[in-house]
Amino acid sequence: MNPGPPGCKPGAKYGSAAKTGRKVIHQAGSCVEITEDLVQEFFDWLRRVNPRIGKSLRDYSYYIPKLAGVRLCGKEDVQAAFDAMGGVNKSSYTAFSRFLTFLEKTRELDELVARLRRAMPRKPRTGEDTWVPPDSLLLEARARIERLGPPYTLVYNVMVSTGCRATEALHLIRSIRGLRAVDLGGYVRVHVDLQRGSKNEFVMYLPRPVYDQLLSYTGPLPTIDTVKKRFIAAGIPVKYYRKWWRQKLKRLGKKLGIDSEDIEAFQGRVSSIGGRHYTDWLPILDEDYAKVLPHLEKFLITPEG
Repeated sequence: MNPGPPGCKPGAKYGSAAKTGRKVIHQAGSCVEITEDLVQEFFDWLRRVNPRIGKSLRDYSYYIPKLAGVRLCGKEDVQAAFDAMGGVNKSSYTAFSRFLTFLEKTRELDELVARLRRAMPRKPRTGEDTWVPPDSLLLEARARIERLGPPYTLVYNVMVSTGCRATEALHLIRSIRGLRAVDLGGYVRVHVDLQRGSKNEFVMYLPRPVYDQLLSYTGPLPTIDTVKKRFIAAGIPVKYYRKWWRQKLKRLGKKLGIDSEDIEAFQGRVSSIGGRHYTDWLPILDEDYAKVLPHLEKFLITPEG
């Protein structure tokens, strides 16, 4: 295990902070690595400042130990921390915020803590479902769905490729031979023009092997209820694939030069992208998908044959 930041161990150097009891962390770049010792120190601190902490301590005991090994420096590390805790929910949000308070009160990390707090996601409202499956859990579900074979592997590949809903994936598979498709080399733009009230999909992008897989499938398709049951049994309900896809692109966006509005357009949220005509985005989305594709391919189930 890597050593924790100076200040976590006995014998750490103290500076002017000795008067306040806060340890000085001498660490380049104002980062802190969460070690098992630091986690234990957090719980010791909690018990000192609030001996009757009760239920909150049980919640913190579930989430905070999962942070061991995470290095906190900036925005991307905050996302990694929530991934390690299993996603953003009211309890994980409160636990992480309390851990930052611990760092602020016991270390000279005011600037780092302020930076990390600014990078935290919006606090979930009561009853709001904000969970996004981490990549590791998606790969576990992929292995289970692969054993089911088509058509479930087709539904999975479409959702992972496009960020669409399961009902839209079934529509695409059912209608693929009658839909206009534009070959863009390693991937295909399919014009679905599917509108259901406020839920819209106008184009979907598929890696060329996945598109060919859909064209070659001639078997029956299950009902949406059957698909939902099979995916729950595989570990991730279908609604979370769309959340995963959106979060994946958001995390890649800054590095790849993909605007948040482009992500909204990919997923058919025309109400979120203003009055600009959807087709104005096609040249942009064509280029954006080329950037995204290498980051999605590793999550796909390799088409048979």
